[in-house]
Amino acid sequence: MVRTDWYKPVMAVAGAALRPETFNFAIRKGGPFIMPVDPKQAIQALMPSITEEDHQYMVARGLGLGEAYRQAMQSELTVVGVPKGAWFGDREVVLTVSGPSALVSHLEAQVIWLQFRIQVATIAKRWPQRIPSLLGTVTCERERLIVEETLAEMGVDAPRNIRVDSEGYYAHIRARAEELVAIVEDPKRVFEAGMRAASCIEQHRIAVQACKDAGFIATSNVELARELGLIAGGTTGHEHTQRFFGDRAAFCAVRDRVAGEVTFLLDTYSTLRSGLPEAVAVMQQTPTRTCSIRFDSEKTMVTDYRHGVSALRAAGLAAPINLGGGFNAVKTREFESLRRELEWPSELQRYMYGQYLVEPHVPLPTRGDVGAVYKLSESAGRPTMKFSDTPAKSSAPGRPVTWRRVDDDGSKPIGMIGQLGEKPSAGYVVLGGATDSVVGSDALVGTTPAWSPESQAMVATLTAVRDAQVNEYSEHADEEKRCQ
Repeated sequence: MVRTDWYKPVMAVAGAALRPETFNFAIRKGGPFIMPVDPKQAIQALMPSITEEDHQYMVARGLGLGEAYRQAMQSELTVVGVPKGAWFGDREVVLTVSGPSALVSHLEAQVIWLQFRIQVATIAKRWPQRIPSLLGTVTCERERLIVEETLAEMGVDAPRNIRVDSEGYYAHIRARAEELVAIVEDPKRVFEAGMRAASCIEQHRIAVQACKDAGFIATSNVELARELGLIAGGTTGHEHTQRFFGDRAAFCAVRDRVAGEVTFLLDTYSTLRSGLPEAVAVMQQTPTRTCSIRFDSEKTMVTDYRHGVSALRAAGLAAPINLGGGFNAVKTREFESLRRELEWPSELQRYMYGQYLVEPHVPLPTRGDVGAVYKLSESAGRPTMKFSDTPAKSSAPGRPVTWRRVDDDGSKPIGMIGQLGEKPSAGYVVLGGATDSVVGSDALVGTTPAWSPESQAMVATLTAVRDAQVNEYSEHADEEKRCQ
């Protein structure tokens, strides 16, 4: 059972399956939240069981997964996180998972699914009167069980007869998927990639089946692609670029180690100042290889797309453009209009849909409500972080842990992101529960944590390295323009 997104084994082939790495799970907005599970037990329950048949399926799809991958998937993990019952705020680190690269990466979607339990628990503690309206109808039986289990853990009675409306959910997603197929007029140009935005595998199964029945032919979910007879596909992720500490090295690695079409994600450091020009340069080195690019920065998408079309044309490259990040029917129509304006071929423009094709038809908590993320923060003992063109999406480096203020000095931040093994600053302790803080949970509303001294030093070093790389490329590109 390969319960992960397709790009995870792709990146394992392009990277190093046994390399020791750390990922951290955080929630960007909407806090404070209460932790309803023990982090170690929660991660242990997600450990994969991949059979020889599973391996052969991936090999048949072009991924030569070897013994290192098999060993990685059977390895032990180290989990550090806020304990059950602790309150945490926006952007504070909920937990870290350390172990072999292929395994800690594989777990991403299921770790992010914890956001649903966390939101249910938080509703129970902060707004119990809203339980019937927010949790009274669910999309599947598994979701119902999660709600009941979580409310029980919080000491709150679940609503009687929680309604499971799988048929309504299926119809809702199918209608959305059918509209998307009609807009682009070719099902090969749309791609379901909502695994991380679901609440559980059963909910995602309903959504993917609805997309298939609407005409979709591909999904990122390996397990469901195999089960439902769809194509498993996807692009590289930010972690791939992070573990190579530069766009060009990362793009070359996946190009040279993975057969078939590969896609370069452009916004890990800077879309226009590094990702796009480096991708074009790498594609020009091997023009017979099928490579594509992916834009992912929602706030700058239009500008990025226009530059992308121009750059590919100037280089003489007929490379597909993949668009993802908050796409829905309205945004798809917008970019189809842009495509026609720029006279870019329809077969070279494709769309990836995350939350839009798993979003419930009833007011349940979703990943989009809170911005839950799981990011690579250390690779082979070296801190790393995602920067992006949107500063709010930057992630924590190293082996981060959350500190909580325990004195009454209101001039200091309530929370800090420290490093595992770093001595907390005066007036702080590593977050261990509600009794750690002299402030109530409501005081966390609207706050964001500060960096500890070690974390700040890591961020400063990584930022300087990123800026040097981006500026070096920009200066080189400017010199080329002057010489033309």
